[in-house]
Amino acid sequence: MSHDTLSDEQLDEQDVFETDSDSDTQYHRSRSSRADTLRLRRQVEALLEERRLKRAIEDDWALEEEE
Repeated sequence: MSHDTLSDEQLDEQDVFETDSDSDTQYHRSRSSRADTLRLRRQVEALLEERRLKRAIEDDWALEEEE
């Protein structure tokens, strides 16, 4: 009977270790996903800023041509 209990305890410990490794994998994925999201957000912001600056330059040139 104690052998069965020991086996159950060992299985429970194995489940805990597998769950920990799964959590580590999910944490790593969420960290890299968050890093990817931030990198992509910065790229989009840079592209939007570039477009805004181009429009401001074009508008400025248009105003100078009208004068």
